[in-house]
Amino acid sequence: MTTAHSPIAAATTVGAVSLTVASLSRSVDFYTTRLGLQLLKQQGDTAHLGVGAEELLVLHEIPGAQRVPRTAGLYHFAILVPSRRALGAALKHLVDTGVPLQGAADHLVSEAIYLADPEGNGIEIYRDRDRAEWTIQGSEIQMATDPLDAQGVLAAAIGAPTDHGLAEGTRMGPRPSACRRHRRR
Repeated sequence: MTTAHSPIAAATTVGAVSLTVASLSRSVDFYTTRLGLQLLKQQGDTAHLGVGAEELLVLHEIPGAQRVPRTAGLYHFAILVPSRRALGAALKHLVDTGVPLQGAADHLVSEAIYLADPEGNGIEIYRDRDRAEWTIQGSEIQMATDPLDAQGVLAAAIGAPTDHGLAEGTRMGPRPSACRRHRRR
């Protein structure tokens, strides 16, 4: 039996990510103060965080929780900001608050910053380039892991609001490779 390839619709979104954390107060502090999410609701050992009314992250506290070595787990979750300006504002805030970055990259279809929370969970904050800017050869999207133009990203944030929150319109994002086949160069 043969099935036709049908790409995932561009409007497809990912819901809130749920994480188990050892310390809810430490994690809420990191995600609100350092990352710029808003605490939407907290009840007992669970906190809901997001941007505006958009819930992005649910933290569940289990005191003493820790990673189990040599098991599958979360590589990272990806927070999609709506523009290069919003990415620049997020990068400036991370630098201003002393958050260690693990990396940054230009993937040709997106620009991304990588970091970890206090529990060691990987986080990607990225912005997609407009699909009209993507290079497509045949049915494959060209992607790479090139150095990020951090100065250009920061310059795009000049004049952006300085409320230290992530921009309205931020959401959990699927990677462009989830939408169509791609080839890394």
